[in-house]
Amino acid sequence: MNSASSNPECGGRPRRAKGAAEVTLRTLRRRAQTWTRTAKRLIVEPILTVIFPSSCPACAEPVAHPTRGPLCESCWETLPRHSGRLCRCGFPLPETIDTCGRCRRGLSAFANGASLGPYEAQLRIAIHELKYHGRRRVAARLAEEMLRTPEVRAALDGAVVVEVPLHPRRRVGRGFNQASLLADALAAGASAERAERALVRRRETVPQSGLSVAARRRNVSGAFSVRRRGRVAGRSVVLVDDIITTGATARACASALRLAGAREVRVVTVARVP
Repeated sequence: MNSASSNPECGGRPRRAKGAAEVTLRTLRRRAQTWTRTAKRLIVEPILTVIFPSSCPACAEPVAHPTRGPLCESCWETLPRHSGRLCRCGFPLPETIDTCGRCRRGLSAFANGASLGPYEAQLRIAIHELKYHGRRRVAARLAEEMLRTPEVRAALDGAVVVEVPLHPRRRVGRGFNQASLLADALAAGASAERAERALVRRRETVPQSGLSVAARRRNVSGAFSVRRRGRVAGRSVVLVDDIITTGATARACASALRLAGAREVRVVTVARVP
């Protein structure tokens, strides 16, 4: 006997038809994105370079592809990248050791981690353009560069992607959360599951910049919680942010995710402060 879930006359929907429709929808989305990128390259960009010429904030050279800006292509190609040894958590290491002190003592909050490069030069400028100048398209380009890094790809593999949240007041003031934009682009590029706003900031904190390591830790202690536990329980979770400095914010987020039942927490950021 056919069940209601597979019998159209009983109000069900054929599972195969639904799966085929989802595949078709994904294909159409990919084609639409390809057409959009092609139209920007062939039509929009030549017009913008003539009517609204812009210069690269890193080297002052003209930007030939403003829709992929704000950096020029030369600066995008020479973004600072990690070149030395890295711990499995993503922490830069001297040549003489293989594991950072926190991981060696079993105190790391992360199963593994990765970032594109050190927080300096063109990479710092690109993050500032995104975070403080509202250049939202920078997030997609940074994610594109990050996905060229094997460590970032490995961290995203088989995981659900969440962002470090902003407090609602700060999000409204800025107009967006840069970590959320990065998480969206990384998840889409890696075909990973995305759990937007699964993690929330339940109290407003002062900016971490300028605080000591101990003050940073106190500032974010207990500041985060998970409101969509079913999306993270029993899962590998990738936490995405723009920069990791001392790691206090990321560790506080990881603690909340583990309390919600996450099997392990990984961390991926654009840059890391050396």
